[in-house]
Amino acid sequence: MGQYTKKPVTIEAFRWTGGPDQQEDPVWACEAIAAGTIQFVEAGIMSVHTTEGVMNASPGDWIIRGVEGEIYPCRDSVFQTTYMPASRDADASGKPVITRAEADAGLSEAKAPRVTVESMEAKVESAEFFRSKTLTICILTLANGFTIVGKSACASPENYSQALGERYAYDDAFRQLWAFEGYLLRQSLADAGR
Repeated sequence: MGQYTKKPVTIEAFRWTGGPDQQEDPVWACEAIAAGTIQFVEAGIMSVHTTEGVMNASPGDWIIRGVEGEIYPCRDSVFQTTYMPASRDADASGKPVITRAEADAGLSEAKAPRVTVESMEAKVESAEFFRSKTLTICILTLANGFTIVGKSACASPENYSQALGERYAYDDAFRQLWAFEGYLLRQSLADAGR
């Protein structure tokens, strides 16, 4: 018997508050109520007829419609550990649904080997900056001697700031490290048979 990781799937869900402040229920939940799949047993208790039998939900629990249309309740603690917001459609446009801070928080819980900012910062031996008018160039030299070049430039000379130029050029170079470090980690995992 081995270990398994849940495949990434997108589900629909809403959090049941049990009170009048409930947001408008999704159409599929209203249909489930009309069909008797979801019933209100007593104040604060919702009964959900699932493929596994009848399960109760309390205020604060999530009601989920799974990939095959099955409906079931989920405790908030399990839901928060298992799911994160997703785009409405696979080809959604616009900004990401979650903030950078939420993404970083989600990554901080990752248990498998991964590349981190800290591990990459430890490999940077030095940074040199060069300027030409409003163009700033950063050369990062890693501990092993490898170099990466980053750059930044502003459109209006009136907006130029040496400190900002250096920050953005450094970030541009540093961002390029992710691909190299990701490759090295993937190679080491492959070599270890993972």
